[in-house]
Amino acid sequence: MSTIRDIARRAGVAVSTASLALNDDRRVRPETRQRVLEAAEALDYHPMRAARSLSHGVTWSLHLLDPERSGALSGGFFTRLVRGIHDTARERGYSFALSILDDEAEAQSVAERLVRERWTDGIILMNPSAGPAILEQLTENAFPVVVLGRASVASAPSVDNDNVRAARDATAHLLRSAPGPVLLLNGPEHQTFTLDRAEGYRRAVCEAGADPDPRLVRFIAGDADAAHREVLRALDDGIRFRSVLAVSDGMAVGAMRALREHGRRIPDDVAVMGMNNDDLAEYTDPRLSSVELNAFELGSRATELLLAAVRGEAGSGQRCIVPHTLALRESA
Repeated sequence: MSTIRDIARRAGVAVSTASLALNDDRRVRPETRQRVLEAAEALDYHPMRAARSLSHGVTWSLHLLDPERSGALSGGFFTRLVRGIHDTARERGYSFALSILDDEAEAQSVAERLVRERWTDGIILMNPSAGPAILEQLTENAFPVVVLGRASVASAPSVDNDNVRAARDATAHLLRSAPGPVLLLNGPEHQTFTLDRAEGYRRAVCEAGADPDPRLVRFIAGDADAAHREVLRALDDGIRFRSVLAVSDGMAVGAMRALREHGRRIPDDVAVMGMNNDDLAEYTDPRLSSVELNAFELGSRATELLLAAVRGEAGSGQRCIVPHTLALRESA
C-alpha cells in the first residue's frame, strides 16, 4: 500500500508539500499540485479517512435528523430527498447518516449527543417544529445546521419550498376545476410546513371570494390511514366539499378509498389532489394530480448549504427556495 512518503518521492517534493497538495491547499503552486495528484493516481493512493479526520479536525460525515416518525418516510418523496443528500455528500467526500426519531424530546437528546461528542460535522434538520428548542440548542453552540423547511430561529440557514404558494396554487386549481368547497387534509399542526400550507389554502379560498370554513381544515397524522378516517368522519358528519387537497400523495390515496366507500366518483363527484408527486400517482385510478416539490433538489441544495456552513461560508439566516410545479392528471 502506497504512503504519502511514496507520493512525495515520486513527485519530487517534501512530504509536507505533498500533504498540502492532496488537501487542495492554495499555498501549493498549481503545477506542483498537479504533479502530486498524478503521482497519487499512478500509485493508486487512497488516504485513510481516520487520518484525514485527525489532520482536518473533522469527521467527514453529515447527519439527517428527523424528529417526526411519519408515513411519509416510506414514500417516493423521502427516497428522492435522501438520494439528493447522499449523492451530493458523496461527491464532496462525505458520508451520510440518518436518525428517525419518535418525538422532539428524543431528537433534542440525540442532537445534544451529536454536538457534544462531535459524531458529525453538520446536521440537516427536517420536519421542523414551530417551537425553537432543537434549533436553539444547535445555533447557541455555533454548530453547523441547515433546516429542511422553514426555520423557527431566524439565524439558521434553511432550504424549503414556498409552501404558502404551493398550497395556494393547488387550492386555486381545485377551485377552478371543481368549483365548491375544498377539504384540506393537513399534517400535524405544530410543524412549520403545515402551518404555511394552511395559510396558502386560506389565501386561495379568500381570493376566490369565499369565507374559509374551519371545519374543512383538518390537522392529522400524515399517513393514508389517518386521511381515510378523517374523510369518512367528514362524510358521516354531512360536511359538504367538492374536492380534497391532501399534503401528501399517501394521504390522497387514503382519501380516495374513503370516497369510494361512500360511493363518490373521482373526479366527477369529488376531485382529489396530493402533494409530493410520488411515483404511485401514476398508478392510482384515476391517476392522481399532485404538486411536484422537487425532493432531490431539496436534499442536494440542503447538503450544499450545510457544507458551506461547515466551512463557515453560509450567511446567517440564508434561505434557499426550491420551486414547485403542478403535476395535473385525471383525479383533478
